[in-house]
Amino acid sequence: MKLSRRHYLHLTSGAAALPMSLRIARAQTYPSRPIHFVVPFPAGPNDALARLSGKKLSEDLKQPVVVDTRPGATGTIGAEVVVRALPDGYTLLFTVDLPITMAPALLKLNYDVQHDLIPIAAVVKSDNVLVVHPATKIHSVAELVAEAKTKPGALTFASAGHASPAHMCGEMIKRQAGIDLVHVPYTSATAAMNAVLAGNVNMFCGPIGVALPQIKAGNVYALGVTGVEASPLLLGVAPLASSYPGLVISAWYGLFAPAGTPPSVTSTLHDEFKKIFADPELQPTLLAVG
Repeated sequence: MKLSRRHYLHLTSGAAALPMSLRIARAQTYPSRPIHFVVPFPAGPNDALARLSGKKLSEDLKQPVVVDTRPGATGTIGAEVVVRALPDGYTLLFTVDLPITMAPALLKLNYDVQHDLIPIAAVVKSDNVLVVHPATKIHSVAELVAEAKTKPGALTFASAGHASPAHMCGEMIKRQAGIDLVHVPYTSATAAMNAVLAGNVNMFCGPIGVALPQIKAGNVYALGVTGVEASPLLLGVAPLASSYPGLVISAWYGLFAPAGTPPSVTSTLHDEFKKIFADPELQPTLLAVG
């Protein structure tokens, strides 16, 4: 059959449009390939929570969830990886609040939290606990302050890096108690705890999930928690705020996407995370990691 130019153009334009319509249809089906959780810290509570929620999300959405650890620079390296990623819902930031709250206030960053990231879900909260090595012979906050005043600059405290909650905790104790402690930063909460266990530093105000096994084993001694109230995991340990009002530090963990991610995608993820972390069967596991 002989085609007129008008019929030919109509058919070819339709043929050209078909692949585009298929591409649009595919884009609307989320997820259609593996999702990556970027975790901006080494092994520890952040990593554990990402793997736990990633497993549940993978089961629900029928796609693999890959945990991609990108530690360094107080969590800002991993955050920037997500900021620079395509806003398609396949590269997400699962993080403790540090690179979202403290780091932008204290460090010069290559991203703007307010404009470059979209919050999807805040999922859990965790307090810290101040622990000391048994060799210090310190068993209370009062004894710690007395020792520090007797020997200014002799006691050291570890942290997971500059501007981390552990760093802020140490600085707040110094300021409120009027004592001199030396800050020793490490790359992660686990590394900081290991430094205390080895006797390289005297104390650490770290995540309860990291410290709890060592407290139970008698390897470190707990002086106080950073919540408003005692932790259900350490009921015999008083809040630091009972000695120094206002000394409260709680970390939250959440999921973020690059700015520009479609609302349909962020809504799907929000609903899934709400369901995952509301599951009563998950609660004992969450408590186990602090």
